[in-house]
Amino acid sequence: MARRYDTRTTIFSPEGRLYQVEYAMEAISHAGTCLGILANDGILLAAERRNTNKLLDEVFISEKIYKLNE
Repeated sequence: MARRYDTRTTIFSPEGRLYQVEYAMEAISHAGTCLGILANDGILLAAERRNTNKLLDEVFISEKIYKLNE
């Protein structure tokens, strides 16, 4: 029955539930930890990388992470 009420965040189900909000809260509980620190001389962004598939190579290097300087 949730199918008709889970496409928009502003539509309540007959039980008074917002399914999109519940789906978002469930996704957050499965997400890795992220951290951002703002310092006087720069910023630090860090994120936990979880390997959810045992068939994936753990030596995988993300193309979205770049070393700017030391």
